Amino acid sequence: MSELMSGIRPTRMELLSLKDRQSLAVKGHGLLSEKMDALILEFFAILEDVKTARASLSEMLARAFKFLMETKMVLGAIKLKEIATAAPSLFKLEAETRNLMGVRVPVLHLEKKLDESEKIPFYGFVDTPTVLDESVTLFQKILEKITKYAEVIATMERLADEIISTKRRVNALNYVIIPRLETTINFIEQYLEERERESFVRMRHIKRLLEKKGVKEKSSV
Repeated sequence: MSELMSGIRPTRMELLSLKDRQSLAVKGHGLLSEKMDALILEFFAILEDVKTARASLSEMLARAFKFLMETKMVLGAIKLKEIATAAPSLFKLEAETRNLMGVRVPVLHLEKKLDESEKIPFYGFVDTPTVLDESVTLFQKILEKITKYAEVIATMERLADEIISTKRRVNALNYVIIPRLETTINFIEQYLEERERESFVRMRHIKRLLEKKGVKEKSSV
């Protein structure tokens, strides 16, 4: 049996207040349970997207590194490193948030820098193989996909945290708060009923005493 709530007086006003709190707690439990179920569904839906994106990324990375190795075989490691070192910063990452079922989740945007002073491409066409072009193009696409992949992973983490937090609140209501309210309400109801019975017995006793007193007074007259 759950413990009684502390600092509670066994009065009718307190009983009414506790019943209101119980009603709110039950409604809150229902709403939080619905929220948790919806969050879990959303979490697993995103998880499927993550699995698909991961498989696609793995395939693209394998192709990109294959192109890179072929480029290295043609140009040599030193020349390839020189080209990589000369590569300018072509992208900028911007982050914001959006509301997803009451949870603030990140939104990432990878945008190309619009700086015409930078030479694009940053290496010569004549002395480089076409496989290098394919490699650079593919790695740029991979960077965009990785940005979105990071976004959904972060979203999953935020949703997981919210699911855990909501579950704790649901459990607290279900196993602690609501049972304590019910126990305290039952205690006060029983206490008041006992007080009413005692009052009724006392009134009957007083009535009998008054009736006996009235009989004695009449008989003495």
